[in-house]
Amino acid sequence: MPEIFRALIPLDSHSTSAFQFALRYALAMCEKTGAGDIILLTHTKGQLDHTSLSRLLGDRTVKALTKGPVALEQGVRLHAETMRTLTWPARKSVIIVYYAETKILDFADGLRNVVGVVAVPDLPGEADDWSSRWGVIVHGEERQEPAPLIDDKIVVCALEGLTRMVNLSTGLGHPRDKQHADEVLRILRAKGHADPTPQIKSWAIRNGWRPGDAVKLEALSRKIWQLKAKPSLAGFYNPHERYNRWKSGEA
Repeated sequence: MPEIFRALIPLDSHSTSAFQFALRYALAMCEKTGAGDIILLTHTKGQLDHTSLSRLLGDRTVKALTKGPVALEQGVRLHAETMRTLTWPARKSVIIVYYAETKILDFADGLRNVVGVVAVPDLPGEADDWSSRWGVIVHGEERQEPAPLIDDKIVVCALEGLTRMVNLSTGLGHPRDKQHADEVLRILRAKGHADPTPQIKSWAIRNGWRPGDAVKLEALSRKIWQLKAKPSLAGFYNPHERYNRWKSGEA
């Protein structure tokens, strides 16, 4: 799986410097990966021509982008897309996610043919979960290694086993895969483990789950840890043996 370069620009999204740095990072990613396209991704078309972004780009560029790609340096082309119009890029591309927050960053994480992502959040902190998920380059800060997300080794071992068992192309869409996920989480809850819900989505995305399926896993985890009493394991196949394997590090 090719490496995806990721950067966060924690500057005022309405400032010229935020856009300039975002573009500079994106061009560097293109040079490093051989990508020929940069996609400026916003939530809606109106964010391109009716916000501060239109001022940063300039009227001429905005008008040109509404008609098609704009040529940049190094033979790279700049495209404007929204969450509604963008499917999977046909060629290797770098995404600049402008006015970034959780929903649009999850969307970007689910795209293929993406070799780089640069996030410019509208408000401070709106891309922090995404940044922690990947251990991204934060402009102006020293590079940090990705955090483990979930510290409980038994929970991680169980989730790794679940990830290998589930068909990741369909996620929890198949009843058997959903049942297996439900059992794994219920066993962990019954054994007294702390709620992994706050980080389980990011963990799943980092480990190959599609963002939409990771959201479903998060919802299932939340449901199980909100149960008033610990779930019964009476109807499960070998729950204690399965748990002991996770405990010994066997997924």
